[in-house]
Amino acid sequence: TGTITLGNRMATAFHPADGISERDLADAAQLASLADETPEGRSIVVLAKTRHGIRERQVHELNAHFVPFTAQTRMSGVDLDGRQIRKGAMDAMTRLAGELPGKIKWKVDEIARGGGTPLVVSEGKRILGAVELKDIVKGGMKERFADLRRM
Repeated sequence: TGTITLGNRMATAFHPADGISERDLADAAQLASLADETPEGRSIVVLAKTRHGIRERQVHELNAHFVPFTAQTRMSGVDLDGRQIRKGAMDAMTRLAGELPGKIKWKVDEIARGGGTPLVVSEGKRILGAVELKDIVKGGMKERFADLRRM
């Protein structure tokens, strides 16, 4: 990280659990990310907007309680209108919401095997799905590798 990538991961896909629409997963992931100023959190907000037209809500107008990420919990999220929405690492989310549905466990493993970072999203004790994060490759890297190969 940092040599050929920018060191920031970007949200690239929403993978809903069975019975959950991709739009509902995107909406929950965006809500959980509104107060998250990391590049990853901002990219989730942008992906929900560009893929599903979900407009970014104003944090101060929501009367929500945002739960910041900590190294201990390995998750973050929001409490809003009686809803408890969280996003985080698979192990943290299974401790919170229980075992992942088979389809989502498989998708989380696939994302990780491919070099990406999966974030699991839940509402209360229900797993809604996963968000796929990928590293952003620095511009011009293809050309630099081609130059190295020619040496």
